[in-house]
Amino acid sequence: MNNQQQIPPPAQMLQMITGFWTSCCIYNAAKLDIADLLADGAQTTEQLAETTHCDAPSLYRVLRALASVGIFSENEKGEFSNTMLSDTLQNNVPGSMKAMAIAQLGDHYNAWGNLLYSIKTGNIAFDKVEGMPVWKYYETHPAEGVNFMKAMTGFSGASIMNILPAYDFSRFKTIVDIGGGNGALLMAVLDTVKDATGIVFDMEYVVHETQKEINAKGFAGRCRTQGGDFFVSVPNGADVYLMKMILHDWNDEKSIQILKNCANAMNSNSTLLVMESVISEGNTPHPGKFMDINMLAMTGGKERTEKEFASLFSKAGLKLSKVIHTHSPMFSIVESIKI
Repeated sequence: MNNQQQIPPPAQMLQMITGFWTSCCIYNAAKLDIADLLADGAQTTEQLAETTHCDAPSLYRVLRALASVGIFSENEKGEFSNTMLSDTLQNNVPGSMKAMAIAQLGDHYNAWGNLLYSIKTGNIAFDKVEGMPVWKYYETHPAEGVNFMKAMTGFSGASIMNILPAYDFSRFKTIVDIGGGNGALLMAVLDTVKDATGIVFDMEYVVHETQKEINAKGFAGRCRTQGGDFFVSVPNGADVYLMKMILHDWNDEKSIQILKNCANAMNSNSTLLVMESVISEGNTPHPGKFMDINMLAMTGGKERTEKEFASLFSKAGLKLSKVIHTHSPMFSIVESIKI
């Protein structure tokens, strides 16, 4: 019998109910830049409190609680230092989760608090709480929008590390990344397929900044941007189309429209790769099942099973050819071809 089985069910349930206590402590540590302040070595709570303009005893209680679950570590002198977990709350480190913590416990928090509205109506809790869709919210709240872009960059970095070893991109010479954002995925693929060229396709205001990234990283000769709306059309005739974490933002109707536009743009031998969670059937645990609730509350989108992906593709004139699972259950590669 393992330790979890020895814990009485009421105690297990209490741990689950109060899980947000940990999340809220992480959020405040992220907002206060604690992990960044500890990057060069241990500090006392008094030192941290002076820098962050906090009450030292209160800050100590939060850091002590986080240290008890492996986020920060306290030594015998009462100094705190970073751990492998708190390292991920620093700015500008590979796989940083700092911006994600600030987004989830900031911009997203009230929507989750009103999840019952989505369950009762099928409508989007975020829209009800904020009076606008999340994408409009980020346009009108630029600081939060920039942080969300950082959160997606950190999340994207983790997905790219899992996607690249799982799929052979070498047969493709022309690549379009639909909703490609900052171009990180496409540039990573181009770095492995030296004779390929590509296009990052996204909204005009997004790709204006992306071109700067492409130029700065030395891909200007092989990669360009194109502004547009994937609900209207996508660039024609590429060997492969990439869509990472796009369809899960949208309901089935809107997803089918995006996929139809892909099908219209594809040649007979083109391939479409959708990179998202493919959630398991039945009671099998899968992190995508909770990401799915985030989509319910935030965007009206959803995470999907393999059968649901196959149905979407069929309605758009495509055929699911295979699903490749990566080392992370959050990211699978769903390959489809034109019927």
